[in-house]
Amino acid sequence: MWGVLSTVFLSLYLFMGYYIGRRGWLALGKSTSLLYRTIYGGFFSLLFFSFPAAEIGEDLLPDTAGLWLTIWGGYSMVGVSYIFLLLLLIDSLRLIDKGIGFIPAAIKEHKKTPLATGAAVVLTVALILAYGGWNSRHPVVTEYGLEVDKNAGPLQQLKIAMISDIHFGEVMDIQRLDSMVKIMNELQPDIILLAGDITNGAAQQEEARQLTDVLHGMPAKYGVFAVPGNHDRELRSDDSQLSNYLEDAGITVLKDSFLKIEESFYLIGRDSLRRQGQQGRKELEDLVKEVDSSLPLILLDHQPVDLESARANGVDLQLSGHTHVGQVFPLNLITGKIYEQDWGMLKKGGYHLIVSSGYGTWGPPLRLGNNPEVVSVTVKFNN
Repeated sequence: MWGVLSTVFLSLYLFMGYYIGRRGWLALGKSTSLLYRTIYGGFFSLLFFSFPAAEIGEDLLPDTAGLWLTIWGGYSMVGVSYIFLLLLLIDSLRLIDKGIGFIPAAIKEHKKTPLATGAAVVLTVALILAYGGWNSRHPVVTEYGLEVDKNAGPLQQLKIAMISDIHFGEVMDIQRLDSMVKIMNELQPDIILLAGDITNGAAQQEEARQLTDVLHGMPAKYGVFAVPGNHDRELRSDDSQLSNYLEDAGITVLKDSFLKIEESFYLIGRDSLRRQGQQGRKELEDLVKEVDSSLPLILLDHQPVDLESARANGVDLQLSGHTHVGQVFPLNLITGKIYEQDWGMLKKGGYHLIVSSGYGTWGPPLRLGNNPEVVSVTVKFNN
């Protein structure tokens, strides 16, 4: 499946590059000097070929060079996509103009219109990318309030802080997590939940130690709990370095298991969905057999899936991430079709689902059309 998606994306990327390259070349005109044609060729090559160069060279180049090439490759890939969309919009308007003639002749016939249009497109996309990079580094706190119609013993209210999709790695480094720690300390939640994709893949020993040292700086009354995400390779094994470091830092990883906290509520953590051919996770129905469903049930699951199963098995609140809400517009249109709820809160009877857009980024270090976030949930119980 991943191979098919990669092939489709590569074909689309090649088509977008051809479309942009040809449109720009035609806009230059035959009378354009060799100097301007050379400048255009260099600009287009830098824009288009940076992404495939980054994909090929990230494992071949020194770490610092590979990181910067990867970052630029992500920016250029999104830049190609946005330039293509803007050119497609402009060409659609030109096609409509042939039928109804709404564009003034002075604009259509001016010899500098192609150059001005191209410059406007490039400047617009550059500003969009600059904003996307800035936005990805400035997380917000998204607050929710809900009521659970169950008795939680002496506990009348629970304040939850949830973070998903940190994607700790070369791009999302220790410095990027400082604001996260500051936010958590300001929120002072009763419990902190990490909803998967803590890392961006395999974490080296020093990286794992640095990450857990940072996470250890987020204290909570009832503790810090985590579930694995699809990128958390190190958490697939219970005795991995990262698993051991998390345990040493007081962070409990729940994989198809549950805990009863303060005799007031249950926290259920599901293992990550596995790829086809890998051993699957347990069914939720089997997990809740030993749970007293008269108490509030809080479910932590990386992906917002199996919603009907959660509702049918008495889950009161499910917290998930994974979707990034597409991360870069208009990919949110795709995540909105894949998932019943790709961001925000969904309520069905006594069942509540909250999906986070995530804290970090995957792929291009950009956020367009959504914000990185920390989720704060205040749950009131019917005592």
